[in-house]
Amino acid sequence: MKNKLEKLSLGFSLDEKESYDLITDISEEKLNATQISAALAFYISRPITNEELSGFKNALLDLSIPVKLDKQGIDVCGTGGDGKNTFNISTLSALVLAAAGIPIAKHGNYASSSVSGSSDVLKHLGYQFKTTSAELNADLNNYNFCFMHAPLFHPALKKVTAIRKEMGVRTFFNIMGPLVNPANISGRYVGVFNLETARLYNYHLQKEKLNYTIVHSTEGYDEVSLTSPFKLYSNKKEQLIQPEELGFKTIKGASIASGNTIAEAGDMFISVLKNECTREQKNVVVINSALAYLCHKPEVNLQEAINYCKEAIESKKAFELLKKLINN
Repeated sequence: MKNKLEKLSLGFSLDEKESYDLITDISEEKLNATQISAALAFYISRPITNEELSGFKNALLDLSIPVKLDKQGIDVCGTGGDGKNTFNISTLSALVLAAAGIPIAKHGNYASSSVSGSSDVLKHLGYQFKTTSAELNADLNNYNFCFMHAPLFHPALKKVTAIRKEMGVRTFFNIMGPLVNPANISGRYVGVFNLETARLYNYHLQKEKLNYTIVHSTEGYDEVSLTSPFKLYSNKKEQLIQPEELGFKTIKGASIASGNTIAEAGDMFISVLKNECTREQKNVVVINSALAYLCHKPEVNLQEAINYCKEAIESKKAFELLKKLINN
């Protein structure tokens, strides 16, 4: 491990095997907290390389507890780490999609650099994390939605949870989360915090035989924020899109900000599902949901997808779905 730390401290990148071994060392507790913090800190000032991403991703997947789902769903996930403190848009989108008939196999975690991650808000609202394929399949088959709390399926991630929270800044594990869903998924809708990461994801996801969409709003959001144009990459195209092109008005960032506590984030979450939120909040969830919808059903046009997702909120189907998930 010392050689890898020395290499990183001198400004060099790791090759794929060294990157793989770094994750393995973390998982096998060959590193103490100080060494792990140092390894993470080196990547705060520079992006990871293609080789490093491959090594980290392959190690995390090889070390994960695999999940075999009866039917393939899509993952809807953001990297986090954009510093914007928006409400839980990707998690809401996942529930909206499930209510609209799209099977969802969501992978998520506690927040490390924001108020509320997907695991935080779902746990706060009473959702019980599932630990086995049988439990996840029961949720997926009954409700079109299952949720994998990352540390339960990735021992290496569990080892760094407290350290990431204490550091309070974005680390390369933010980048890894959306790429290491342990289930047999059929597609990905991913929001990323900068264009560099979007291009890196696009390079790697092109190698997978999955439908995928990567989005990044040019103001720095890891989702379609409707505050600015956004860049979209997929296995079919690359575009820069204005909100008005999709029938939405450009909005102010303050209109989609989260609260300052998990409880406040939970209240906002419920207000969207009950269709008691602002138009701006609903529109942001709808457009992200609709673009993700196309990852599972690319034959549907975007306006149809928008209508399906809007109806899932306005009919309160998504809210009823959450209640069933919590009470089952």
